[in-house]
Amino acid sequence: MTAHGDTDPSEAPRAQGPATPEPSPAMAAQLYAVLQRFSQAIVVFGPDDRVVFANDRYHEMFPRSPAAGVILGWRFEDLLRHSIAAGQVPQAEADPEAYIARRLSQRGIAREGLIGDRWYRAVEERIPGGGIVLSYSDITDRRLVEEELRRKSAILSAAMEAVPGGFMVMDERFNFVVWSRNWPAIGGATDEIIRAYPNMPDLARWQSRRGDYDAIRLDPAQFDAQAVAAVPWLGRLLALQAARPPQLTPSEEERELLVQWQLLRYRAEGRPDGERAEGSGTIHIGGEDGRIVEFRRNRMPGLGWVSIYNDVTERYRHEEETARAHAETARALQELRDTQESLVQAEKLASLGELVAGVAHELNTPVGISYTAATFLADRLREFRDDLANGPPRRTALMDFLDLVEETANLMTVNAGRASRLVQSFKNIAVDQTSDERRVLSLKPYLEEIAISLGPQWKRPGHVLTIDCPAGLVLDTYPGALSQVLTNLIVNATLHAYAPGQAGRLTITVSPLPSPPPAAGRLAVEHVEILFADDGKGIPADALPRIFDPFFTTRRGAGSTGLGLNIVFNLVTRTLGGRIEVDSAPGRGTRFFLRLPKVAPQPPAAAPPAAPVGSAPIGSVPIGPASAGR
Repeated sequence: MTAHGDTDPSEAPRAQGPATPEPSPAMAAQLYAVLQRFSQAIVVFGPDDRVVFANDRYHEMFPRSPAAGVILGWRFEDLLRHSIAAGQVPQAEADPEAYIARRLSQRGIAREGLIGDRWYRAVEERIPGGGIVLSYSDITDRRLVEEELRRKSAILSAAMEAVPGGFMVMDERFNFVVWSRNWPAIGGATDEIIRAYPNMPDLARWQSRRGDYDAIRLDPAQFDAQAVAAVPWLGRLLALQAARPPQLTPSEEERELLVQWQLLRYRAEGRPDGERAEGSGTIHIGGEDGRIVEFRRNRMPGLGWVSIYNDVTERYRHEEETARAHAETARALQELRDTQESLVQAEKLASLGELVAGVAHELNTPVGISYTAATFLADRLREFRDDLANGPPRRTALMDFLDLVEETANLMTVNAGRASRLVQSFKNIAVDQTSDERRVLSLKPYLEEIAISLGPQWKRPGHVLTIDCPAGLVLDTYPGALSQVLTNLIVNATLHAYAPGQAGRLTITVSPLPSPPPAAGRLAVEHVEILFADDGKGIPADALPRIFDPFFTTRRGAGSTGLGLNIVFNLVTRTLGGRIEVDSAPGRGTRFFLRLPKVAPQPPAAAPPAAPVGSAPIGSVPIGPASAGR
């Protein structure tokens, strides 16, 4: 027999029925015609195991088989040996004789095998009373379809497993059809639990017993009388929840009704609260770990539901931690800003205090001279009155007394005027530094007032301060900010630029700048450049990029806050609407270039300052936020 394949043989004994009468010639001819028309290959053996019929399809399928006129009369064993020799029985190649012996002892087989590049199914049927019928079917197309289905099934299975999180398909009757390996674990279950509770209602009851729904409390205000009447048990669930204190565990009845509440979303009209099965949401899984799962559920019309689940517990925790960290950072930043603002105010008050101390020192001399002159004049006046009591004064004595009065009056006038100017300068600068008001000012006299008010700061160590400013230059700006900037620069230079006992030269040079062509749609803005320079020791290269940073100072131990130049930068770039650059190197002094508009912005800019850039030769990139000392 030419049966092909590796399927295990199976015997199929047949019950012996009554003897079949011999067919008539007409019936035999009809049977012959029918067998010839079969799409399968047919070979029939008589009771003596010799071929009595082989249809044309058999010779088409197996061209190497004996020809139609030759095959008749061949024994079953002969045809089997021929098929093995023709290579039509691959499974017999290892031990042909053992295979032949096994086949001769079999009574009925059905197997599939590959012969060449085609798949065949061979069926051997024993005829009651003797004889064999062999049929061969070409199943190549079916096997190709099955192979393609297996391939696609493997792809779908791999794709399902590749879906992040869990994947589950449920049919219309809520039975779980297929699920990924991760899905049970995401819901806090196992594959064994899913197989034990293979549908949504059973699994929901298991989850309810675990306590997954215990935190669910319905809001009676959501449901009107019609909604409660539409769901017969909804009123009972609301009553049970209303009677149960929040700290108590739900009863078995309430838990069962909560299961029904969960399943109610699968109705076509959804739940009375508007929730439907199709959509997305978040599930809080019961248990000690308190995991959070996001899901997306879509309906497959006529087939069921497909759901995707993702465990987002770590993401939620990370978001909560991030939110807490952000809140803590914001709180710390606000505290830092409050502290910085306090330090800035303290720095301003310290500058004002130094100004007061300096003016008091400067006033001491003219006021002292005026007081001494007034006291001296009072003494001379008493003496003159005493002389008048003794008689009229001589002309010479009277002229001497009048000269003394005139000289003393002149001395008092000069010193009183000097004190008045000091007080006026102090008043102007002090008022400006404590005010944010804007006004028009003549720049040169204002710079001179600043120099006068700060005289003790630069005179006492022996420094010389010179001002070079064109007369008549007027600014519409914030004088308080401008005086604070120049005060900080002068104080900073006297503290950092020179060694103790070393005298230096400080200069303030003002130059009008040509107006660049305005941008389209903008007005031309005129600027002035204020150059403040010292001939001191300069700033080290490693410190220069940081001098405008808040709290940076090289004199922390001497009480410096590191905010002086930071205040300068912020006032220049924000309040005054300008920019500042610095040029310095060890041994060749320091120069600060302030480029200010003649008309300051209105209102003052509230945007944060630019990032610090560091120092470079003049004409390079402007410096960013600043700090106190060098």
